[in-house]
Amino acid sequence: MTTTASDSLQNIVIYTNNKISLDFYKPFEDGLNPILFTVKTLEQIPRKTENKSHIVILESCDELSNLQINCNKIHLIMPTCSKNKLENDLNALIFEHDQSMSSQHALENLYHSFIKFYCSAEYYLDPQDFFNSDSYKDGYRYINIHEILQDNVSYEQQLHTYLNTISNTETVSFNFSIGYEFSSESGYLPLLEDTVDHLTYARNRDVFFSIVLSKHPISDNKLSIVHLSQESPMS
Repeated sequence: MTTTASDSLQNIVIYTNNKISLDFYKPFEDGLNPILFTVKTLEQIPRKTENKSHIVILESCDELSNLQINCNKIHLIMPTCSKNKLENDLNALIFEHDQSMSSQHALENLYHSFIKFYCSAEYYLDPQDFFNSDSYKDGYRYINIHEILQDNVSYEQQLHTYLNTISNTETVSFNFSIGYEFSSESGYLPLLEDTVDHLTYARNRDVFFSIVLSKHPISDNKLSIVHLSQESPMS
């Protein structure tokens, strides 16, 4: 976690053969530094490393057979596949979703819980953090996302219960979406400290924090817990 975001423009390229909407991107409301989104086809995935973050959206498991990933920082969005269709050494962070969920909905989920924190103007998540983590190097590829509303009376209980389901070898990030009103009234550091208190068992894990100060109503304050696992959360 870094106290200020990078001054450089964040480049994110989305590869898909379907039409997508970027209406979910609201940098001024979400307190983000600018992002340059570029949308290309799957056939345009680069064959060499680029200094950008990449999101690859597949509509079916069959598209995997023609997929060649040779660049860094790939986030792969795809419907649930059988194990024999997915190579264990695929060089990507994989966000699998239910067949009933549209790829547009999956993209928005991943963005609001994970990707946008790369561009926070407050405390940002470095795009390389997960790719350089011990879990990723050990073959942990699947992105798991769990959200908890911070104004929920059972916040502490939900947090404790969910953290107990995460293996102590899994990389985890705590991504806070906090309204400006909430941060000015009570500050967000106590919230961070309360969350850290639940991590006494995390001695062998890479743990990251990031914060987005949003202009959305206070009821939208939430914590997105993102962690890597060896098995798909959909299996």
